[in-house]
Amino acid sequence: MNKDEKLSLPQNWEAILEQMMLKEPIGNRCERVYICSPCRAETPDGVIRNMKAARVYMFYAFQYFPGVPKAPHAYLPVLLNDNYEEERTLALLFGRLFLKGCALLLVCGDRLSAGMYGEIKAAVKLGIPIQVFNRKVYDELRERFTRDGMNQDYAQYDAGHLHFALSWGADELAPYWQEV
Repeated sequence: MNKDEKLSLPQNWEAILEQMMLKEPIGNRCERVYICSPCRAETPDGVIRNMKAARVYMFYAFQYFPGVPKAPHAYLPVLLNDNYEEERTLALLFGRLFLKGCALLLVCGDRLSAGMYGEIKAAVKLGIPIQVFNRKVYDELRERFTRDGMNQDYAQYDAGHLHFALSWGADELAPYWQEV
């Protein structure tokens, strides 16, 4: 993970993402890839940053992984407010139900939240392979697996040079969506 690396995103990456997601023929990329990254934040601006980061992860994963990347939390906070427990519960339930149809879970970002850990545990129960891109998150995940009596080998660490952006957090990705 090299912080000096530059992520190559076109200026209109978000519009391109939406077009890719809407126009990709279903038969071409039928498997789904679940993007697991932080959503909850202390402020509404923090939630928006995390939503945007999830969209960057989706855009990046669409280019480099087979299947169609899905991040419910990239859009759900527009409809469901995390500050209301019943709405947070509904959003988390939706994510877990959505996860059932996925072939791979990508753990993105630079921290492991409680919601993410719940999704990861659900993926383990479903037998879905898990890839982690941030070494600190990977180490914390293995530690939590051990503490919870789970096999550490469920999660695989991918330190690949091509996927450095998936290890970044919202603060590092913010320059890619903020206006200059």
